[in-house]
Amino acid sequence: MHLDIGRQRAPNWRCRAPQGGAAALLLAPLLCLAASASAAPLRGPGPARPPVEAAGGPDGPRVTFPSGTQLPIRFVHRLVGGRDRAGTLVLVQTLGALVSDNCVVVEPFTQLLGRVTRSRSGGRFGRPGELGLAFDSLEVAPHRWQPVSAVLDSMEYGARDDLSGSGELAGGQHPGRGRLLRTGAIMGVSALAEEAEAIPVALLAGWRLIRRGPRAAILAGEVAQVRLTEPLVVTRAAECVAADAHPDLVAAPTLPAFLSRTGDDRAGRRPGDPINIVLLGSRAAIDTTFARAGWVHAQEPSLRSLARAVTAAVVEGSAVGAPVSTQYFEGRRQDLVFELSGPNARFRHHLRIWLLDDTTQTWVAAADQDVGLVVNPLRRTATHRVARDVDIERDVVVRELEATGCADLLQYVSPPGAARAGRNASGQYFETDGRAAVIRLKPCS
Repeated sequence: MHLDIGRQRAPNWRCRAPQGGAAALLLAPLLCLAASASAAPLRGPGPARPPVEAAGGPDGPRVTFPSGTQLPIRFVHRLVGGRDRAGTLVLVQTLGALVSDNCVVVEPFTQLLGRVTRSRSGGRFGRPGELGLAFDSLEVAPHRWQPVSAVLDSMEYGARDDLSGSGELAGGQHPGRGRLLRTGAIMGVSALAEEAEAIPVALLAGWRLIRRGPRAAILAGEVAQVRLTEPLVVTRAAECVAADAHPDLVAAPTLPAFLSRTGDDRAGRRPGDPINIVLLGSRAAIDTTFARAGWVHAQEPSLRSLARAVTAAVVEGSAVGAPVSTQYFEGRRQDLVFELSGPNARFRHHLRIWLLDDTTQTWVAAADQDVGLVVNPLRRTATHRVARDVDIERDVVVRELEATGCADLLQYVSPPGAARAGRNASGQYFETDGRAAVIRLKPCS
């Protein structure tokens, strides 16, 4: 038994998407549940829970997934410890299939329901906030729900130490002895200074000591893993749908030849990022798909936008739509740039896109994840630190687009001369399997 997250497409949310902005899209799944459910509502805010029914189809074997089985998920809306009360209903989208003996038992991109079990804001003296979640209902087939017991196992933007074995998320580590000693040292040094100079230093040290700790928060669109805490028994459909011959797969067209890497200048003298995504569709389809996934266009570089982004990165503030550096493909700068912001300006998903062939509406893209900040005081430069394994970011983009119902993953291709490892334009090391994911865009479900 295993998970398969590589090749399936996303079915729709079983109702028509409302017209409106991002808020309407985020509320669409909750509106669907409220319209289809007839059970009594839970205590606390949130829509009614759909009724739990027996799982599986007629004459199919019963399959048991043991405790400890992991399932990738994507959060639909933002959750904050201390703001979202215990009992609040939580809806997430699964990103992987449950597979047994090469048969798909539970399709990907279904729904998983749970509730907030613990919610507390950050406290004085740096005590971190807490947010606990427990999941108890899995949609194993359209409108068919199966009881399940699962907790959070890992978070995209959370350190492993921030997540307990019971799935409770902390807003950061407790300040502990080190922070108290540093603060005490600051106050001791200030006491040796003249009184006029000691007051502001002591006030600053006192503020560091008594300020509230960080909140525990989960971003809308954040990817995570849940872990089964009890075995899950599902009745499989009588007819086996093979995982390696999924009916949603369609034949891929012949692709035009293209370079395997970008460049730092028009002549390509210094190689840049590897090309790891191919998009088939119109410019309008690309805009619609990424908008439904919650991604935004990056701003054009300017003195104002760059200053705002650098400041936000230094102080760990947010910078939605911050500009990216220019790279070139076949002598042309990027045509489109999309990004998905992280918890602050140092973290984000982003990809640069170039039109490859106007006749066949073929585009190529380089996807990267920023995971920190690199400052070179000698050169007086600052740039984002890029995650070393670019294949992880490629697969994140694939799952994000499939989950919208507007895209299908067709296949993986290996461009001629594709590098398996190297350094990008800023000198940072990367590694990859050399493949590009081919994604076909379509009318949204």
